Amino acid sequence: MAITIKLATKIEAYRGLWDKFLPQKHHLQLRHLQAFENAQLPDIENHYLQIFLKDELVGLAYLQSFKFAHTHLNFSSPKSFQSKLIKLFLPKALNLLVCGNLFRINFQGFYFKKQEHNVYIFDAIELFLNQHKNLKSAGIIIKDCEKIFTEDKYTAARYRFFNADVTMEITRKQHWQTFEDYLNDLTKKYLKRAKKIMQAFNGVVTKELNAAEILENSTEIERLYWNVINKQKVRLGIINAAYLYELKQDLNERFELHAIYVNNTMIGFYTYIFYNNDMETHYIGLDYVYNDTHKTYFNILFLSVQKMIDGKYEKLELGRTAKEAKANLGAFPKQIFNYVKVKNPFAKVALGYFLKRFNQTENQKPLKRSPLK
Repeated sequence: MAITIKLATKIEAYRGLWDKFLPQKHHLQLRHLQAFENAQLPDIENHYLQIFLKDELVGLAYLQSFKFAHTHLNFSSPKSFQSKLIKLFLPKALNLLVCGNLFRINFQGFYFKKQEHNVYIFDAIELFLNQHKNLKSAGIIIKDCEKIFTEDKYTAARYRFFNADVTMEITRKQHWQTFEDYLNDLTKKYLKRAKKIMQAFNGVVTKELNAAEILENSTEIERLYWNVINKQKVRLGIINAAYLYELKQDLNERFELHAIYVNNTMIGFYTYIFYNNDMETHYIGLDYVYNDTHKTYFNILFLSVQKMIDGKYEKLELGRTAKEAKANLGAFPKQIFNYVKVKNPFAKVALGYFLKRFNQTENQKPLKRSPLK
């Protein structure tokens, strides 16, 4: 059955209409999308779709057009002939279309009132591309899907299930009422390691920043964030301090940014997003000199577990990177459901190459270990 769509590049165009269609407190509500729009992140264009069936509004979709460039790939770590070859032949800029939010997890980019209509998202994206031929999207990602499409549905639309995307997650045990309860559940080897790591944090001060303080410290926040970004193999989108400021303005107490200081010098930061029953660590920043001496990253992980326990959250989402470190915490991989269509052959080769390097770096074998008794 044929659908039609209406398009806008500013969410304000749908004021009074968009939220009325969505359930209360839905993550696609106008104010959340407006906050992201306000951050004006580089290389991102926003598109908002209303989806109609026989003139009846049946769904909404949020798309990000992302200009993917060489700067989003790390060709020098390690340098190799294959890496140089890909850099030579891969176009310097490609458009990638994302249904969802590159910068968030658990942020499905579409909503239909009836579950059986979910499959229309494939048709809606195709209609969008037909109306925006100038985008020439090299690839499409339908990101963070809450429900799993059956194989016949996504293959009919020429998508494939992207099974290489996992995130790390730790579940709070019922008897973990304090952080000490968690420590007591560690095996002797990992408890000794944890105490040594936490001892290195002596003399470190942490402070939660409000929205105004995030702006005041934007230069330091971005410097620390770029230290982390520069070590990544693939950088699918880059944030700024304005993004974190807008998150704080939008989510209020459901978003926290904590700055880390030694002798009044900011040496790192970490952020949380809180949901009804779960929480996640969001973006972090590090000074790697202090990370060596004060074990900043590992202490951020322990602070996050403590936050989960103190707040009585059921699960802590830890993100996609540094899987081995998070496995040592007691976290396990969780499959993320994405569907991908890559149209450009050079982009397909580059994606396969960098994903292989990413998985080699992350090393899946240690994830089988458990530090918990």
